[in-house]
Amino acid sequence: MLKNMPAKDAPRVRFTQRDGVLTHTPFGEHFTLENFFINKKNVSPLAAAREVTKPQQKQSCNPLVYYGKSGSGKTHLLRAIANELACFYEYRAVFYGSIETLLQDARVFGANGYQAYCVDDMHLFANHIPLQETFNTFLDACLCKKKQLVCACSDTFYKGLPESLRARLKQGCCVQLKNPDIDVRMRFAQTQCLLHDFTIAKEHVLLLAQRCEHLRYLASVLLNIAAYKKRTQREITKQDVEKILRSTGEQKPMTPQDIICRVAEYFSLPPEEITGSRQEHALVFARQTAMYLCREILGASYPVLGQIFGGKNHSTVIYSIKKIKKYIIAHKNEHTEITKLKKICIPQND
Repeated sequence: MLKNMPAKDAPRVRFTQRDGVLTHTPFGEHFTLENFFINKKNVSPLAAAREVTKPQQKQSCNPLVYYGKSGSGKTHLLRAIANELACFYEYRAVFYGSIETLLQDARVFGANGYQAYCVDDMHLFANHIPLQETFNTFLDACLCKKKQLVCACSDTFYKGLPESLRARLKQGCCVQLKNPDIDVRMRFAQTQCLLHDFTIAKEHVLLLAQRCEHLRYLASVLLNIAAYKKRTQREITKQDVEKILRSTGEQKPMTPQDIICRVAEYFSLPPEEITGSRQEHALVFARQTAMYLCREILGASYPVLGQIFGGKNHSTVIYSIKKIKKYIIAHKNEHTEITKLKKICIPQND
């Protein structure tokens, strides 16, 4: 038998250079806190992650629970936290895996157990009372021995937990992850292109960010585009992107174009006038309303909105959105066009 061979299930240790120091990333070299894209909606999850990756400090976030919809970045944060903790402890002292795998691991309750736990897929013990009871025992032991516990689950599962268990988890820190907005999806797409060593036009990146709501799906589409580009040895066209989206079973979330079309229909205007530059009062109000709804519903950034609405300066977009907000405040007791349009634009399955 060969010596020094890793255990069958041991993670592959990769090394990365960070701030001049060689560190290992056994749970995936691309899963780092630096690679987690944030905006104003997701500052708290990253701040909590940085807090728990400093084991030498007082454990103010133990346990740390992330909850949110599929594709919101829970698994990325868990793996990144596991990688950071692996830099502090010996990497075999950090557990990363599902709740089911965790509770079947003999080391969990053993004398030579892990020093930190990053537990994914908590939904696997939904309606499974014995598994929940075992987790309760594990949770007690983990907190008693001051071992860091980080968990992730869907928001519906978290809200459906027994109140007693939810109360115990809340003794630490429970943070909701919001789904990435269009600006985050654009930055993610650009990073994936760099990762797979290919380029596509900026307008194609915007199109993909609009059409791919979940990051996993977006990553899958980009992989298909990379393979297609390598196979055809030519630049990717919009028709190619549309074809690949159809072939990957495209999901169709609300896009800025959908909102523009619905606003245009409501005000009996052509959609191209909404993104144009004419300055008639009724047309300007409709355009500002569309900008406000794209920002409110999709979370699009000001520069992205400027690009969508005919290449306008981001300061113009900010002014337009502020004007609509003032209009809403001034008419807060009325059923305005804005409230009607918001109901029309928000997808019925949300």
